[in-house]
Amino acid sequence: MDRQKVRNNIRQVKERAGDAVIFGVLKGNAYGFGLVDMADLLRDEGIGSFAVTEPRDLVILRNSGFVDEDVLMLRSTAIQEELEKIIEYNAIATVGSYDAAVALNGIAAAQLVTAEAHVKIDTGMGRYGFTPEDVERVIAVFRYMPAIHVGGMYTHFNKAFVSKRSVAEQAELLEKTAAAVKRAGFSPGLLHAANSSALLKYPEYRMDAVRVGSALTGRVAAQGSFGLMKTGVAECPVVEIRWLRKGQTIGYGGDYRCKQPVRAATVPLGYGDGFCTDKQPDMFTFGGGVRAGLSGIKKWISGKKTVAHLNGKAVRVLGHVGMQHCVLDVTDVECNVGDVAAFEVNPIIAGAILPKRFIN
Repeated sequence: MDRQKVRNNIRQVKERAGDAVIFGVLKGNAYGFGLVDMADLLRDEGIGSFAVTEPRDLVILRNSGFVDEDVLMLRSTAIQEELEKIIEYNAIATVGSYDAAVALNGIAAAQLVTAEAHVKIDTGMGRYGFTPEDVERVIAVFRYMPAIHVGGMYTHFNKAFVSKRSVAEQAELLEKTAAAVKRAGFSPGLLHAANSSALLKYPEYRMDAVRVGSALTGRVAAQGSFGLMKTGVAECPVVEIRWLRKGQTIGYGGDYRCKQPVRAATVPLGYGDGFCTDKQPDMFTFGGGVRAGLSGIKKWISGKKTVAHLNGKAVRVLGHVGMQHCVLDVTDVECNVGDVAAFEVNPIIAGAILPKRFIN
């Protein structure tokens, strides 16, 4: 992973966020980039608020010296052990149900402390949160839970990469719920809803804070570059070089057949290591899926090929990529066994067996 590219992405995010608070989302081991390494980069670039989904990540951050930063737990929970850990390590809990609020309030009161929390409103994601119709229960958290200090209220845009209309509708639901809280005499605190895709495509919905994760890696579901730099490269040595005759097939299915003799290099890296995998198509709506399919057809018609880089040159990947092997066409490239090939991979998908490190 290239630190300079990540720094570029952080700066692009900061420019779009303006005065909004930025929560650097570090879930999934910071999208595969390393929890502590990414937190360190964020702090170095002036971002001092983080978001995680698991209490264990909170513990790692605090024990790694991130003691003054705000850490928002994105997962609502009513499990006593998890709530105790959130309080012990001074995090901001997410309250996504009345049961979670009661549990958090009870534990905080028993410890004679006030727990910090943000209230989650479910406007379409369907995982955690009060629905807008539950506004009276939301107000009850403010009115009847004295051991909880609500410092924010948020939702999550589930279609920001494809639908501005959906973003507008969800934002309106959050704002109406916040307005009801204000009419009841309470402050909802920071309002936030924008994830990476929403901030990049619709910065007008950044509200008081934004939660950004995938944009830091340069790999977002939203179509467009937005000045981001994609980072994440896997390196692996060539282990065998040989000539394949005309007509010989390569890879599962035998779909690729050599049209002429080919000097082929075998590299023990494949989709099990994150190469030639893509987490985005299953996130699209039907219409988005059609667009993704058309994009694939366009790629096939245009003759665009999957490539790796070897000794400073782009080399074509031949045939279907296997779980842990692929074959490169090195007919016109000076190379030897042991030379290192570079492959673009998404670290969140890259296999656990790959050691990961930052460069630059």
